[in-house]
Amino acid sequence: MSISVIVCVYKEYTALNSVLNSLCNQSYKDFEVCIAQDADDQNILLTLNQFTEKLDIQLLQQEDLGFRKNLILNKAILKSKYDKIIFIDGDCVVHRHFVKNYNKHFKKGRFCAGRRLDLDPITSLKLIAHPETNPSLIDLFKNKTKRIEERLYAPCLSNKLLSEPKLIGCNMGWCKSDLMLLNGFDTEYSLPGYGEDSDIEWRAKAMGMEAFTMRFKAIQFHLFHERPDRESDVSKSRELMDFKKQLGHWKCLSGISVNQDN
Repeated sequence: MSISVIVCVYKEYTALNSVLNSLCNQSYKDFEVCIAQDADDQNILLTLNQFTEKLDIQLLQQEDLGFRKNLILNKAILKSKYDKIIFIDGDCVVHRHFVKNYNKHFKKGRFCAGRRLDLDPITSLKLIAHPETNPSLIDLFKNKTKRIEERLYAPCLSNKLLSEPKLIGCNMGWCKSDLMLLNGFDTEYSLPGYGEDSDIEWRAKAMGMEAFTMRFKAIQFHLFHERPDRESDVSKSRELMDFKKQLGHWKCLSGISVNQDN
């Protein structure tokens, strides 16, 4: 069955070019690509037009009114063609069997959670130049990449040997029908760094869904970039989530059912 791969971007197209190249190189080909852009910038077409003959791409945009990632993700869910949905970010290059391994493990009533490597600057530049090749362990050790253990590709490793996964928004898979039951992502999270993954994770578990780890199955390489200090934003979002947990609504009140023309 076909899959929708939703790629969330803002205005960074050098990285997006590498991500799309990695999707072109997938061993499993039966998927569409939904570009969910939290902005309205036509410059992205210069990148996307290079891939229109190689990938089935649809572009979703919205006016740039600050951080509204959850809103554009909800729009992408509604526009996606298929019930199997993978979410990645526009700066995360994926292993050639990434989509194939996700396809094996979709199941209604559970969500899939992968991990990522945070690449060093040298390996990132090398991967941007050659997106068809995955970084070697030797390069990762030599260049001091973080979370090198996440490079291990062991798709047959039993999940019974692994701990329960922690959901991260740049590497996760859901059935669209489950996302609709949860009313999608909560758009009240309006600050970057926290909310779209942690919030829907607790709500899914509260609804009775199970978590399934994609560790060592869905390998992802996060391209290097400087990270701003977002501790203040993260703290505010955590306080908001703590409040929502006390209310106990696993179906968020400000999600997909809210007017999508915002």
